[in-house]
Amino acid sequence: MLKEMGELFLPYCTLAPILDESVGERKILYRLGESEVFNFANKNSSSGSNATLVDTIPKMVVTGQGFLRVGLDQLDKTVRYELFESARFPKLTCRKAMIQLLEYGSVVMVYSEDYRVPASIPYIASVVGSKSTIFVNVSDFLELNDLGIYTVTATRNYHALMAVLMAACAAYRIMTISTQLPADLADGMVLMYANMMERAINSLVHMDPVMRDKIRYLATEFALIQMYGTEMGVDMFYRYKTKFFPKLSKMITDSIDNQFKVDNFDKLSFFIDGLKEIYPSMRGLTLYNVYDKWIRSYGAATAMSIDYLGYHLYTICMVLMESPLVSRMALEPVLERSKGADMYKRLQTLIGQ
Repeated sequence: MLKEMGELFLPYCTLAPILDESVGERKILYRLGESEVFNFANKNSSSGSNATLVDTIPKMVVTGQGFLRVGLDQLDKTVRYELFESARFPKLTCRKAMIQLLEYGSVVMVYSEDYRVPASIPYIASVVGSKSTIFVNVSDFLELNDLGIYTVTATRNYHALMAVLMAACAAYRIMTISTQLPADLADGMVLMYANMMERAINSLVHMDPVMRDKIRYLATEFALIQMYGTEMGVDMFYRYKTKFFPKLSKMITDSIDNQFKVDNFDKLSFFIDGLKEIYPSMRGLTLYNVYDKWIRSYGAATAMSIDYLGYHLYTICMVLMESPLVSRMALEPVLERSKGADMYKRLQTLIGQ
């Protein structure tokens, strides 16, 4: 079983002690165990039969452990048509490439009626030797009928299903490229995250325009460090600080850099503690109230993306594919301000390569 699972980007679990070992260089799809939100969810929720998320999620990878693998040929003809042939997604040009990734087994759909995994945990990445596979949970969007065919019973589920499939395909490409993300995709991801964090915090403490820029500035660096680790994240941030924050003078950015400790970028709770330490107006912030405001503002399906950037990609795809699982009214303006059009084009190019 351990050989089949390989290295998962998950915390330690009873199924695989190997998962507690280092996975090497930090990348965008880093280990879920490094997410404080995931650890909170694991302690406070059950995924069925009193199983924790840590015990359940690895079952998605191993056959015969409660999750069925769903092939394209098992989808109802109407489902395949609506997803990959109809005019439902007219601006999506990478559907043929998505079909190939599903047919080749690079992206594997899994379904379970025994276990429930939160929609905020859409897929997991598995590495066996040099082979990477993304296992994407489609249980919330499909139903298995008596003939062994998977159907979509609610029209809105087509948009939700396409969002999770697109995000999984993009995650696979990201796992397998040897270089950093293309600049327009990375810029969009990081800037959208920073705008989302600033908006959530502003709704709690009501900041002036300069203070809002400062929070976006710090949240940008936090996102980069979460995605690439401290050394590379800090190096990459130099381009962002000069390009995307023209309203902050060098004197202000130098002051921020000198006051905010690099260690505060290691975890979301440390990040919030750093804000409270430097800025008196934020002394009332807690990890819980920021987390709560994030979910209320953007939707429960975005919960993990607050400190796991591997699922922030899913949040972006949910907005692009008009998924009903997110608050589009809140997120579409944020996406537009964050180089959204360039990011959408690059995502499709990345999937289609």
